[in-house]
Amino acid sequence: MSTGLSLPTARGRSPRLLKFAIAAAATILAMSVVLNVSASTTTRISAPAMAAPDAHVTVSGVGLRSGQTGVLTYNNVVVTHFGASGSGSFSAPFIVPDWAQMDGTGRIAAKTASGALIATTSLTIGAKVKVATLYVPDEAAPGAKIMVAGAGFGSGRTGILTINGLKDGKFTASKTGSFSVPFVLPKTTTLGTGRISAKTASKSLIATTTLKIGIAMPGSVPPPPPTPGPTTIPTAVPPVVSSPNPTADPTANPTAAPTAAPTAAPTAAPTAAPTSGPPAPPSASLPNFSHVYVIVFENKEYSSIVGSSQAPYINSLIAQYGLATNFTAEAHPSEPNYIAMVAGSPQGVTDDGVYNLGAANLFDQIDASGRTWRAYQQGYQGNCSTVSSSSAIVDGVGKAGSYVRKHDPAISFTAISGNKSRCANITNLASFDPAAANFEFITPNMINDMHDGSIADGDNFLKAFLPKITTSSSFANSVVFVTFDEGSSNVNGGGHIVTLAITPHMTAGFKATAAYTHYSMLRTVEQAWGLPYLGNAASATCLAFPY
Repeated sequence: MSTGLSLPTARGRSPRLLKFAIAAAATILAMSVVLNVSASTTTRISAPAMAAPDAHVTVSGVGLRSGQTGVLTYNNVVVTHFGASGSGSFSAPFIVPDWAQMDGTGRIAAKTASGALIATTSLTIGAKVKVATLYVPDEAAPGAKIMVAGAGFGSGRTGILTINGLKDGKFTASKTGSFSVPFVLPKTTTLGTGRISAKTASKSLIATTTLKIGIAMPGSVPPPPPTPGPTTIPTAVPPVVSSPNPTADPTANPTAAPTAAPTAAPTAAPTAAPTSGPPAPPSASLPNFSHVYVIVFENKEYSSIVGSSQAPYINSLIAQYGLATNFTAEAHPSEPNYIAMVAGSPQGVTDDGVYNLGAANLFDQIDASGRTWRAYQQGYQGNCSTVSSSSAIVDGVGKAGSYVRKHDPAISFTAISGNKSRCANITNLASFDPAAANFEFITPNMINDMHDGSIADGDNFLKAFLPKITTSSSFANSVVFVTFDEGSSNVNGGGHIVTLAITPHMTAGFKATAAYTHYSMLRTVEQAWGLPYLGNAASATCLAFPY
């Protein structure tokens, strides 16, 4: 390396002067090396150059201290947390707030927990959205003026905006297909869940979304820009932590002694339970669902269901509601997928054996949040039974068939199986009640789930069962996910499978084309209800449907 310093020759020079010159050159060389190293490890964060409101992006950082933690903010509002690796880098999922101003510039910052700025970057809020999408605040009061933004509408498209079917405004999209217009909620708007829709002049639906209609809310959205200068970081919502005692019941009287755990020994040692991640960021455009229903079928590849003459009812649902076209399962055989759906990973389960797991799970989170759950298992004998399977019986709609424990994930967690009050939430299908709980996990028997029965058996079962939900008052502001545990191929580990999202106001025939897994379904429920992300749900993509 050249330092630009000419050293005197030894001839005719003082040895002292020569030593000084050499020392000076060494110092300059060392300073140059330090500067070069510092330049290569400058603390910085990066994000995409452009994103839309409510977009799921990744924010990365380098040059931090080993293990350093902090928060990521958007225009000084905390969105999520980060934790640096041993090398001082991180990569964190980040949801652009739904109130981000369209066609503007937003600033993402990494800060310490006390609010000290670490690094910052900017992104343009644009309209790179392929499907027409609306963005509204999470909550507003009757009579409030809010901002309704849209993206993906097509250049210059015009239409009307409605609240609960009542016309209340107009919009005109820009050349980029976006708009942002003020919208006044009628003072007569009913408290609860409101639905804002964008429609053509002839009232054909283009896009729709929901918000909570509350009281004493701010009068306009988005919120005013934060005052420049040092800001106070809002206190993060503490994560919901499941009890470390696997037999503890988070909803029971703490003085009550838990019942004895089942005596069945696991066939293999499960891995350690994962810890819950940071609290989910604000739920963006996801409704705060009143009820979430999950119905799981078995062992069919996407190509054997979509367009199949054996599944006319399922294909009618595809035409009427929303379909995830690139949804894959985690593994083979069945049980690892069922565990992954509710725990964020298979927990070391690699077969269909009997497992008693101490891991944190969605059922624990739901109890701890004050919500309720049920597991309706067709053919289950009740009374906290831990049997591996049962005889074929008639239980509710569909054909007679047998119950199997491997398709009943709730019973595999000792915090449930070892507590009578909690395992009483697992019951047979004949007792199904769509209003019984906020989260209801439904597994047909071995014939009706297509495992031992035909595709037609499963299709007929769903045709008889699903209307029990969709024709009930509980279906309002709710979602039904119909999915499969695995396919018949090895695509992404568990095969390409059908997953449907069914809501009262779903855009007919909607296709969600991003890559999803069962972790995406778990994340969607956790995000909608503000629960911590379990395991792989933290890095999964939320199911993007117009709920």
